[in-house]
Amino acid sequence: MIDHLLLIATILAVLGSGLIAGAFFAFAAFVLPAMSRLSAPSGISAMQSIIAAIKGPLFLVVFFGTAALAGVLGLAAPLKWGEPGAFSLLIGSLLYLNLPFGVTLMKNLPLNAKLAAMKPGGKQGGLGWSEFRAAWGLWNHVRWIGALGAAAAFAMALIEGGAAVGAHE
Repeated sequence: MIDHLLLIATILAVLGSGLIAGAFFAFAAFVLPAMSRLSAPSGISAMQSIIAAIKGPLFLVVFFGTAALAGVLGLAAPLKWGEPGAFSLLIGSLLYLNLPFGVTLMKNLPLNAKLAAMKPGGKQGGLGWSEFRAAWGLWNHVRWIGALGAAAAFAMALIEGGAAVGAHE
């Protein structure tokens, strides 16, 4: 029963990590480059609107739900240490919890708070917007690469675990 629940949790962790990687990659690939073409007031307003929208339940359930799954799988990995896939579970958990999740909490959210305080038409808007984009963009790259790595590690855990099941049949 526990193994079945861990299998389901791992599948959901692959999907959640992949979705988060895709969302953060979209920002890196085209959202931030497009916003860099906007004037500072327009860019600030647009990003403030995106930040407000991302606080909706759909994104938050996937983002925090995947973190919870990563936590459970990270705790389960040492208990299953002698079994195939345990190391990959641990790596996936560490990647997700430290990079997309941890970096968001420690870096991107404080930057979001600074941006929320900016007045789009204010005197400091241009410099503040430029500094925000550079810092936020850098940490966003760390997040999408970490989420993609976590998805790959969780998928590897499934592959390794499946190979062990097939070998026993």
